[in-house]
Amino acid sequence: MPTPWPDYVKTTKRLTIFPTSSVTSGPWGKVFSKAIAEFNTLSANNSLGVTFALGSSAPDPSGVGGADVQFSTINGAVQFTCLDHQFSYTLAGTALQGHTSVVKSGFDASSMKVAKAFICVPATPTNSLRRIMGDPAKLVLAAHELIHACGLDDTDHTSFAAADLFFYPLQDNPGSTPSGDTLTPFGKSTPAMPPLVLSSDTIKLIQTNWK
Repeated sequence: MPTPWPDYVKTTKRLTIFPTSSVTSGPWGKVFSKAIAEFNTLSANNSLGVTFALGSSAPDPSGVGGADVQFSTINGAVQFTCLDHQFSYTLAGTALQGHTSVVKSGFDASSMKVAKAFICVPATPTNSLRRIMGDPAKLVLAAHELIHACGLDDTDHTSFAAADLFFYPLQDNPGSTPSGDTLTPFGKSTPAMPPLVLSSDTIKLIQTNWK
């Protein structure tokens, strides 16, 4: 089930997000910017209650300062520190999915809130044609992880019947050129994304988590 962000974050209706140099100086830079813009458009069109804005500094490893969310590329193991605890995650650079580590804080299960979120996307996602996935498909992958950063976890993935951007797993559909690459829910031919599609189930989960 979704985990809310603290009230001092929720009242702003905004999450600040910091892209690391692995993003800004590499091939994910434009995709990152477009993913933020596309998510914010989805939020405006569906009254999600939360948008993303660029943060000026990385999340504080010891406290609540800095950006709420970090976005980086991964090629193997990555480590990060939050609330003075070190975390790690491993994902192949050629993978076709990303990962969001949501760090929570609270006295017990009922009081848990999101402290920070760390998004990792594969550095060189490689599709079934054994070439690097085009930017349109990367956009879908990135936007899926932005939803996780809003507080939704793996148990909140949409059902097969309501499959949308937040379905897992997504499958690659290579185009004749990288610009024609899309992703669809595994086992389905639609929706082919982009454009990004949100089901009413996902919309309601985000709205409720940000009330």
